[in-house]
Amino acid sequence: MKIDNIIIKICTRIKLNLLKFLGNTKRAYSFIKLIISMVISLTFSYYIADYQIPKLVAFLGLAGILYIFLTLFTYIGKAAVTILKRSHSLNIVLFATLYFVLYRVFGDVSRKADFENWVNYLVPLGLTLVIFIFTKSLVSFFYNGKKFSIIFLIPSGGALALILFFMFTPGSSEKSGMNYSQVGDLDLDTEAIYSSNYIDYGLENENTISLSKYVNYRGRTKKIRDTVLGRDLSEVPIKGKIWYPENKKNSPVVFIVHGNHRLTEENYLGYNYLGRYLARRGIIAVTVDMNMLNGFMKYGLRNENDARAILLLENIKYILSENKNSESKIYELIDEKNIALAGHSRGGEAICIAENFNKLKYNPDNGESLNYNFNIKGIVAISPTVDQYNPSGKDVVLKDVNFLTIHGTHDGDVTGFDGMKLYNNTSFSQGSDNFKSAIYLGYANHGQFNEIWGDADSDPPREYFINKGALLEGEVQQEVLCKYVHNFLENTYGLKRDRGLFKEPSNYKLPETVYYSRYSDSSFVDICNFDEDYNMATFKYGESRFKNFLRIREESVEIGGFDIENTALHLSFNGKGNYELVFNQFVEPKNYLQFDLMSMDKEERFEDLKFKVAITDSFGNRGVVDVSEYIKLSPQIKVELSKLQKFNDSYDYKGSFETVRIPLKDFIKDMEFNLNEIKYLEFIFDGGSNSSILLDNIGYSN
Repeated sequence: MKIDNIIIKICTRIKLNLLKFLGNTKRAYSFIKLIISMVISLTFSYYIADYQIPKLVAFLGLAGILYIFLTLFTYIGKAAVTILKRSHSLNIVLFATLYFVLYRVFGDVSRKADFENWVNYLVPLGLTLVIFIFTKSLVSFFYNGKKFSIIFLIPSGGALALILFFMFTPGSSEKSGMNYSQVGDLDLDTEAIYSSNYIDYGLENENTISLSKYVNYRGRTKKIRDTVLGRDLSEVPIKGKIWYPENKKNSPVVFIVHGNHRLTEENYLGYNYLGRYLARRGIIAVTVDMNMLNGFMKYGLRNENDARAILLLENIKYILSENKNSESKIYELIDEKNIALAGHSRGGEAICIAENFNKLKYNPDNGESLNYNFNIKGIVAISPTVDQYNPSGKDVVLKDVNFLTIHGTHDGDVTGFDGMKLYNNTSFSQGSDNFKSAIYLGYANHGQFNEIWGDADSDPPREYFINKGALLEGEVQQEVLCKYVHNFLENTYGLKRDRGLFKEPSNYKLPETVYYSRYSDSSFVDICNFDEDYNMATFKYGESRFKNFLRIREESVEIGGFDIENTALHLSFNGKGNYELVFNQFVEPKNYLQFDLMSMDKEERFEDLKFKVAITDSFGNRGVVDVSEYIKLSPQIKVELSKLQKFNDSYDYKGSFETVRIPLKDFIKDMEFNLNEIKYLEFIFDGGSNSSILLDNIGYSN
């Protein structure tokens, strides 16, 4: 109270002195309002003058209107200040504090909803008022015995109950895109053969490496992280868990690494389900602990993915040395000729970096010698990041290694399909026998690929506004991953030669959801990929012609909102359109005509795409096939990541490329046809409503 009295006395003294020397200056307020109005009018009146109104009239007219509005605003502001003056000072402080906190929280949780700015200001204000009314009426009713306050308590309490219900319920369970799910009846033959067991290694932190040269962190971040972890990055433990098939020697192995998450959780244990599944089918799975590189509150690390790669390679080195140690528990368990890497999130990018470091003689960042040379045959990137590490400012590329990436349409962390850029950056030498596949999985999120992370792709409070109702069940999402990874590894290790799951997943028994599947292999010969230039009249082997499209252009491709740095041909048509490649030089054919398609139509207005492909040889023989007999395209499905998106009807729509493979023999049937002299290749759109697609990577394959 003494401080309040002192402040009041000082303000009163200043006011009296000003009044004594200057007199009553209230009339100056009108001049100030006039000046403000004229300044604003000066800024905008020329727009009015553009409508043949004299500039002076426009200026004065707008200034007058602004003066009236400003007068009303000052009266409202004066009333608000009067109310504040009569309020208890603690009320004002707490009200302002609560509003600030709610404003920051709402701004954070509503980013996906993309509200107007005024909503971001008014909603926290309304919540602040409701909380104040509820707490005041609660105290008044129960502690002060004022029964009248119940008329405020019930509506405010009801409003808060609705808010809590909204926050802690899963959200909308709408999965209308499931109408486009395509699953077949072919069995993947994934029955368990062995019993599984596991060995933990490094629990006592007996083996460590230094990653200090790869991670630059200092100051408070370093102090807090080192305190929480009990060590710094000069002592990173070699640690993990080995899942293996019992009573089996010389098994192929996959090393699995997690991504960024709270370092207070044992993140590497989140893949126990995958390790157990693979071990029961004869494949060893090693999950590697990378918690020392993970986040803690706002004290996370940046640009550390090369450190993750080195830590993975050092774990591989340690495990393989133990495999040769006759006194080790894992002696001769591993077939060192058959190694694969799998990674989730940042780990998905780290394994690609590790595959590069494994082949390089020198580290591109510092010139230090690298000497790993493990026999890595396959890469599985699960919801990976990309471009967090660019050696010498260049993209990370993969060559002559099998590659699989799988990502969820409802990923709330890595929201775009970053792995598709890695897919595009994977190439094969002529004569090799490698393949790559990219699976965009409908209604899968980021966290459920790790059973510890679960269905929330963000920490609280954002977690409570994530729409979990439309997600696949965690067990279902993990089942899909297990089946894809197992099939990929069997093909990679040479245990089977059947890539049908990646070429035509709709033929197989899989959990029901939407699968956008892209595939290519080392037999693929590119004819036209739209990346070479922007001349729409030509392609690599000749000329291109088109007619009857509503819109046609070459454009950069985004999948899930992420630019994959790839160009495709965008075709929009109303029932009819024709795109034709005319070959000036012949291309040696293979067994299949192959191309990638992506529907750009939202699921609400999607109709089955009707079009044909025709080839004509140099003698005029022509063969035509109906593409719908080989693939049923899926639309862009509705994605509601945030429960708040429902309030402004603002949703994302996501889809991806699907690869079409048509046997060339289906074109010719019984007629004479010279496949070695294909002169024309036509894409004929001849039915259906207004549609839009992307076309890319036209070529031949076996």
